[in-house]
Amino acid sequence: MTQPRALRMSHAGLHPAVAIVMWSLPIALAILTIGLVMVLREAPEDAWALPLYGLIVATWGVTGAFVTTRRPDNRIGWLLWLIGVGLGLALTGQAWAHLSIAEFDGTLPGTVAAAMLGLLFGPTLVLVVLVPMLFPDGHFMSRRWAAAGVVIIVISVLVLIGTALQPGPIEGAPEVDNPLGSAALADVTRALVELGSLGFLPALVIGIAAAVVRFRRGSAVERKQIKWFGSVLVLALSMFLTASVLPQPYAQWAWVVASLSIALIPIAIGVAVLRYRLYEIDRLISRTIGWALVTGLLVGAFALLVLGSSAVLEPLTGGNTLAVAGSTLVVALLFAPLRSRVQRAVDRRFDRSRYDGERTLAAFGERLRDEVDLPTIRADVLATVETSVRPTRVGLWLRGPGGEA
Repeated sequence: MTQPRALRMSHAGLHPAVAIVMWSLPIALAILTIGLVMVLREAPEDAWALPLYGLIVATWGVTGAFVTTRRPDNRIGWLLWLIGVGLGLALTGQAWAHLSIAEFDGTLPGTVAAAMLGLLFGPTLVLVVLVPMLFPDGHFMSRRWAAAGVVIIVISVLVLIGTALQPGPIEGAPEVDNPLGSAALADVTRALVELGSLGFLPALVIGIAAAVVRFRRGSAVERKQIKWFGSVLVLALSMFLTASVLPQPYAQWAWVVASLSIALIPIAIGVAVLRYRLYEIDRLISRTIGWALVTGLLVGAFALLVLGSSAVLEPLTGGNTLAVAGSTLVVALLFAPLRSRVQRAVDRRFDRSRYDGERTLAAFGERLRDEVDLPTIRADVLATVETSVRPTRVGLWLRGPGGEA
């Protein structure tokens, strides 16, 4: 009896040479990007973000290589790796072109080619939309969703063609003229680029809708997998939204957290696909929400206490040092009881199974703390197991004094 092709691929794995290339290329690109920025005497305005971009390249590419070497039949690993390498090539090309132009008057070899590599950035971002459509098994849910995925790939290709043939300075390297640019095709290339820009947001909505539909139709395991992906994605989107409304310098720190969240997305995908600690996601979500609520409440309480006590004490003390110290002490005293209450409330909503299990164990221990009657203990143990685990059959074996059952 022959095994299915996908199963044979999963057991066979990748050729060692292919695996080495897949592991080493994103790491090398990330290190090269950060290194090129560090040697610049006059770094660009967004140089602070390039190390974060290098981290994104590394996590997407390395996670893609990790998933692909273990599940070569799952397209999601190949897609993660392709996105990481595409972003890495674009960032490395931009950094090399900037170094050549800023430090060596454009005389370094491959300056134009490096600037052209920077054009991969936009099309690669379009491919990110395919991730929620293929996650977690690497397949589209139906032919209609596959057709939508093909449209997204076509949009990515059109953006690449439009930017590659657009006349004038290269995007990201305005000092370099595009050697492939054609003045006769200027209107066509502009239309292609605008089409890609206009189509990205609807494509993103389609990708998120695919994840929602898969969550509603999926099994319990698929829902846990999508929770891993969705929780990090929600964090990233919320931080990008926060960064867009906050004033500086707080917006910059929000952009840093958002970029780190983007770097965590492939790691969450890898955990979900390989099912490593898959069922810990509910506890992770409840703890994250709990700590966020506690932090917000304590910060709000601290601000109100400082403002209120300063208004009362400043005329007497001539400063607000005492108000800050007193407010800090009150907040420290509030931390433990507030965290306990908030976490219990969050667990009841987001981690109900663990919450019910802990309550069942606590009640069981309380009942049997002073119980010495063996038949009563046996009956209570069996009743607790039947209520919490719901097995098809349950039994309890006790060793007697002489070894008899």
